[in-house]
Amino acid sequence: MNKQQQTALNMAKFIKSQSLTLLEKLDSLDADAQAAMCEKLHELAEELQNSIQTRFESESGTGE
Repeated sequence: MNKQQQTALNMAKFIKSQSLTLLEKLDSLDADAQAAMCEKLHELAEELQNSIQTRFESESGTGE
């Protein structure tokens, strides 16, 4: 994986992490509608991270 690809993957990991943190905050504030939206966001962020990782690993042929 080259540097730009690693940066993109790191950004996706960050978004996933931050969406989970936001979800926890919204849950503690009893903001149910917003928490539901954030949960969808977190699921999409996780899917995006996995997709990016799979693509870049297959392109580099390393499987790391």
